[in-house]
Amino acid sequence: MAKIIIKRSSEWNSKAREIGIYINGEKRGTIGDGEVNEYEVERGIHKVFAKIDWCGSQKIEVKVDENQTKILGLSSWSKNFTWFLILGILISCMFPLLRNEFAINLPEFLLLIPIIVLLLILYYITFGRKRYLVLEE
Repeated sequence: MAKIIIKRSSEWNSKAREIGIYINGEKRGTIGDGEVNEYEVERGIHKVFAKIDWCGSQKIEVKVDENQTKILGLSSWSKNFTWFLILGILISCMFPLLRNEFAINLPEFLLLIPIIVLLLILYYITFGRKRYLVLEE
């Protein structure tokens, strides 16, 4: 029988949460942080997606032949966003201190970084909710 294996990366933002795995619209199970799950399927083309609360991934088509195994990776949009988020928080917290207490003249555009971070987070939990998770071969 054909198999689809899903490898979920370990990430700080949803470490305690399990993500639902759907194959052809049917929930086939959940996957925890850093886990690898295997699902048996019939040969053919299958639509696979992942979902956590109201957010999820885009549906991808996976073609598997008899006795073939396809491996999919699952991560969230913020996988490479962590350092940008930390930088935004640090700048927004340190900006008044550096400017007022130490008289360091910082460019005003640095205040845009926390705003951009906030807007990206809002996008991914509203309009971009179908891109919150990334499922790829």
